[in-house]
Amino acid sequence: MKRYRLKTKGTCGQEAGTICYPFRGYDYGLASDDTRYSGREHISVTLDPDGGIPSFTVAKDDLEETPEDTKSQN
Repeated sequence: MKRYRLKTKGTCGQEAGTICYPFRGYDYGLASDDTRYSGREHISVTLDPDGGIPSFTVAKDDLEETPEDTKSQN
């Protein structure tokens, strides 16, 4: 599974540098709404390496894709 590092502080209090993963559940249109309202593409991510809840949205350009070789938050 892909994993990302937050480039900036997250909207739910996550620190810059936090590792997050693509959310595998249904986000009820939240990423789409945030994209529409902000003009920046958003995706839903989670701190769960398996892609489970809870999730939050982040602008894609605030994420840096990192290697998929581990599930730990290095």
